[in-house]
Amino acid sequence: MKQFDYQEELPEIIDVPAFETVPDAELFGTKETKPEQEEPQPFDEELSREVMMDPARCFCRNCGKPVMKAASVCVNCRYVTNPAALHHGAELLRQKRAKYEKSHRFFRAVNNLTGVDLESPERKALFEVSPQKYAFRTTGAVYCVNCGRQVEEGASVCVHCQYVLNPEAVRRAQMALADKQAKMTTKLFLKSLLIPGYGIQQRKVWAFRRPQIAKPCGILGKINTFLVAAGLAAFMLIKVLFD
Repeated sequence: MKQFDYQEELPEIIDVPAFETVPDAELFGTKETKPEQEEPQPFDEELSREVMMDPARCFCRNCGKPVMKAASVCVNCRYVTNPAALHHGAELLRQKRAKYEKSHRFFRAVNNLTGVDLESPERKALFEVSPQKYAFRTTGAVYCVNCGRQVEEGASVCVHCQYVLNPEAVRRAQMALADKQAKMTTKLFLKSLLIPGYGIQQRKVWAFRRPQIAKPCGILGKINTFLVAAGLAAFMLIKVLFD
């Protein structure tokens, strides 16, 4: 059996934080008391420039205080700045605890049969994790992570430094603007008119996003279908008459 090295595994176990998936108030059905909102701190322009020049630091979205970009939780207000990193840390912790429990099956068996605990309290304390409270939602004012100034809660771009706070929302807005300004091109016009079924297909594709293009494509597709059908009918009629 492979010997479990406590000293080798200890630093990594301690550095990984605990993860609480459900708040106690939600789990036990109790009413959660909202923490008192702190008074907004005056904006420090010198600190803002210092953090913006440092690639390793940013501002917490919840409290507006400087934090490290690699941190998963703000050390000031316990706001989860990187949920993915926190989940990853929790998974590492579960793996280490599972490895610890697997290597101590004999101790658990003796404890279950005789009630005698062979493990010392000091050794057990190395793998015990105290529950911690994390904030997954902002509690009051919302701050820009780049410059530290207060912004609107649902803002996609900071009005002070033009930093993109919500890239997905900006991308959707850009797509909506591009769809609104889209126009029929010569290439699309010729394809819809000359290629059988192409115009009807484009009408279905752009029916909701670009109706100004979908409608003419559908008309051109119907014209193409009519011309193809008329050509086939003329061909069959000529073939019948001359045969």
